[in-house]
Amino acid sequence: MNWLFLLLSIIGGAGLAFQAGVNGELGKRMGTIEAAFVAYTVGSFVLLIGTVFFGKGSLGALFSFQAWKWFVGALGASYIFIMVAAIPRVGASAAIIGAILGQLLIGMIIDHFGLFGGKTLPINLYRMAGAVLMIISLLLFFKK
Repeated sequence: MNWLFLLLSIIGGAGLAFQAGVNGELGKRMGTIEAAFVAYTVGSFVLLIGTVFFGKGSLGALFSFQAWKWFVGALGASYIFIMVAAIPRVGASAAIIGAILGQLLIGMIIDHFGLFGGKTLPINLYRMAGAVLMIISLLLFFKK
């Protein structure tokens, strides 16, 4: 079953890569912040429809979290804005590898300490080697 979720993660990443490419083109045509706004607005609308028809949780639970955790929405919007700005300048591959590297490094810290209720997976030699290989990959894709 874990392989299924790994496959779904790869498919989700492929969708992000496609989105990043399109957002880069939109940014060149309409402006960086405007393209990020459009992407986030359309995504929010799709999630609203999904919540109305398929949601089973409680939006009221939002108020049970510390206010600083609401900031994650700004992080998502920042990610889209950064990708819209970066792709025309460094290319889709380098921008995406850079984003994945950032996710990987912070993910390793989250796993190591078991933050946010996640499973504790200590940083070890294998994980560090994977991070180093990602850094090398970024350097190779960014090299002109």
